[in-house]
Amino acid sequence: MEKKQGIFKEFQSAYRINPGVALALLWVTVMPSVGSFSALPILINYSENLQNLVFSDYLVAISYLVLVTVLMGMALMPTTLVAGLSGFIFGWEAFPFLFLAYNIASILGYGWGKKLGGNSLDLILDKYPKAKTLIASKRNRMGELVFFGRLSPVLPFAVSNLLFSLLHVGWKRLVLFGSIGMLPRTILTFWAGTLGTDVYSAINQESISGKAWIFLLLLVLSLWGIWRFLKRN
Repeated sequence: MEKKQGIFKEFQSAYRINPGVALALLWVTVMPSVGSFSALPILINYSENLQNLVFSDYLVAISYLVLVTVLMGMALMPTTLVAGLSGFIFGWEAFPFLFLAYNIASILGYGWGKKLGGNSLDLILDKYPKAKTLIASKRNRMGELVFFGRLSPVLPFAVSNLLFSLLHVGWKRLVLFGSIGMLPRTILTFWAGTLGTDVYSAINQESISGKAWIFLLLLVLSLWGIWRFLKRN
């Protein structure tokens, strides 16, 4: 109970310092689930029609790029769900556009997070000088944190965008290290989608055996990398 009260007090403190950041955190936590539940019935009903679309049609390619960029960048749908559905509906011809959309969405999410956040993290960390000193000492190695953060299969894309914006990692580091870090799980999820026989099997990745071990490996690597980032001088 005391721990929960402590977390609630910290949230209240963050809200007093910058209500925008607190509301943004609530948004990136809740909205991807809301968007998923809203979109799935539509996708199930129209998946066959969507599968007839081809990316050789520039209008289709551009429309897909804009749509998935907004969905991911504004935290309206989880990136793993977008990747799985893209693989199932469109196949591998959509992957380059998904990769591009992912990076544009990273910049979009980082941009609005930075605009809302300002120097909120510094104000919050004023109460924790050791943590503030630790983060300041890692400024030149933020790319490492971005890479392992993106590699993690449990750290949501939208949440990490907000976190990276508060840390001011820089959009160049975000794109470079983030695009590399996200590739393993994105390729795996996209590949599972291409093997799916329906929407549910695509998003649940039922077609790939041993996927639990792969995600466990990515999780262990990401945790090790983040721990190394924090401990290494």
